[in-house]
Amino acid sequence: MARPMNQLPQSNDPLVAFARDLQALRKKAGDPPLAMMSQHSGMSTATLSNAHAGKKLPTWATVNGYVLACGGDPEDWSARWESLRLAAAGVTGDLCREALRRWERTGNLIPPQVTDEGELRELLQTLLDFNGLSHRTLAQQAPGYSHVTYGAVLRGARPLRAKILYQILIGCGVHSLRSQEAWFHLLSRFSWREGVEGGKLLARVEQPLRYAGDIDLKMLKAILERLERGRGLFAADIVSYDSVNALRTAYEDMLALLLSSLQRSHVQLPNKLGYAFNQVVRELRNSSIPNPTAIAALVPLAMPFHPRLRTRVVMALKNAGEMLRRADNGELSARGPSGLRRPMPRRAPSAPFQHTAPAAS
Repeated sequence: MARPMNQLPQSNDPLVAFARDLQALRKKAGDPPLAMMSQHSGMSTATLSNAHAGKKLPTWATVNGYVLACGGDPEDWSARWESLRLAAAGVTGDLCREALRRWERTGNLIPPQVTDEGELRELLQTLLDFNGLSHRTLAQQAPGYSHVTYGAVLRGARPLRAKILYQILIGCGVHSLRSQEAWFHLLSRFSWREGVEGGKLLARVEQPLRYAGDIDLKMLKAILERLERGRGLFAADIVSYDSVNALRTAYEDMLALLLSSLQRSHVQLPNKLGYAFNQVVRELRNSSIPNPTAIAALVPLAMPFHPRLRTRVVMALKNAGEMLRRADNGELSARGPSGLRRPMPRRAPSAPFQHTAPAAS
């Protein structure tokens, strides 16, 4: 029997209301034990318990795992969680809110116009908030400067140099050359010298790095956790129709995110890579598992930075693809309610994958 959840105070505080609704979702799912939710989400029981305690905003990974473990749709919770996180981070200005709305709507991390360097620093901090990054995490994703240095620059205690700005942009997923140029154009309005240095930096960017568009790293990490968690269920011999479908959805979501990155760069791919792009899109639309060689060729272009994260994505896609092929070929068996195992039927045709391929030759 599941341990009763702690009673939350009668309060209109948004964080308490968020925790209250998480508890309601769990009750609607039949009040599953935290141990069972932990098995399905990959989160510890303590982390899941704290998520609905109403004392501290849980991470998105925790909310994502909690909601999935209760049979809910994390997308229904994303905007609300984002609002709470930004409020906690102090993002209240009209300029920053407008930037967030634009980034979420378009996927292009181009800054709006600012009136002074202080607003530029606020926008950069908002960019970190958008990706759910602390200064310490930024230093891990954009090595070259410490989290202390990044914090001092964003507070205005140290000058905003072109090299530091470039590292912040890379760490926050601003990979598109067009977006980077827009940020350096803002910098040049307040420091002509640093604007020139920024132009020199971008002129030295190697051609393979120019194919990438901006990428939502927070979303990428959330999808990656779903992929790895789904693969973990297979490794633990926990195979069900729901787990196969969840793995397939995460697999297609990851590919859609990566393909969108290449699409947003507005850079024409070479013939061979353009063929690989169109091949992946075509196979997804035909409800088949794309050629892993084509995927392996595109991932480094879609995320040319963050090599450790890229390696995780490549391996997760490879493992998920192999499992889904086996499921489609009827090579896996699912455990029924009585504990007996039975072969999973071959996959029935599903709705076609929706994605618009770029004009890549």
